[in-house]
Amino acid sequence: MKVELLTPERKLFLEKKVDYIEFPSKSGYLGILPEHLPMIGILDIGILKLIKNSKKEKYALEGGFFQWKDEKLTLLSKLAWRPEELKRKELEKERKEAFEILKSSSSPEEVEEAAKKYSRASVFLTIAEG
Repeated sequence: MKVELLTPERKLFLEKKVDYIEFPSKSGYLGILPEHLPMIGILDIGILKLIKNSKKEKYALEGGFFQWKDEKLTLLSKLAWRPEELKRKELEKERKEAFEILKSSSSPEEVEEAAKKYSRASVFLTIAEG
């Protein structure tokens, strides 16, 4: 199987060969093995996990679209980072600020936005920490 990960800003990789793929979709995490049926869908915020010969790689994704066809997964993500690109202190600050808004705000719009930021920072911290 092959995977490519693209954002509007850059190509993280093209034609990477893997044995297993797991990624966040709007309907939950999806896992793909060879001979999976074709599909397209919407990416959610979360972690892309790739396994090749028992070696795992992880990437942070922030929304976009995916297509699985002919043993190739194409991920068109709004934003994507390698673990070493994530800044742990910034993510911790973002999560703390979002938590404070969640505790104090009565505005549904503010709460919804803060919940998204809190979730994003928490998920990305899991791979930033290794």
